[in-house]
Amino acid sequence: MGRGGGPDCVRERRSAGRATEREVGVVAAVLVAGSEKAAAHRLGLSHSTVKHHLANARSKVGVATTAQLVWILGPRLPEPEREAQTEERSERQHGGRSASGVSPPSGQDGRARAVAPERRP
Repeated sequence: MGRGGGPDCVRERRSAGRATEREVGVVAAVLVAGSEKAAAHRLGLSHSTVKHHLANARSKVGVATTAQLVWILGPRLPEPEREAQTEERSERQHGGRSASGVSPPSGQDGRARAVAPERRP
């Protein structure tokens, strides 16, 4: 996968557009919930349905792992509003750290952000 604005970047953007909104929503739910099973519970779906949506999205986008899928679909993933607000409240209660004791990554506006895995050349 390329960096910058080369042909690989254009190909990645095109492939990201192949996943349906439902598949993108399931990817976002897995990212926020932390696991497929937790996402299934939040969405009111079976675990196998979540796995099916992820497999379809990986196939359409042309990647092998969910981490790669998150990286490619990153621009289409919704902002985790509710979870960010919950994390901010937790930070205030725990002196600037989350309940787990780890400071979450944050954007320019200070809200917690979901972080996609690092891309390696």
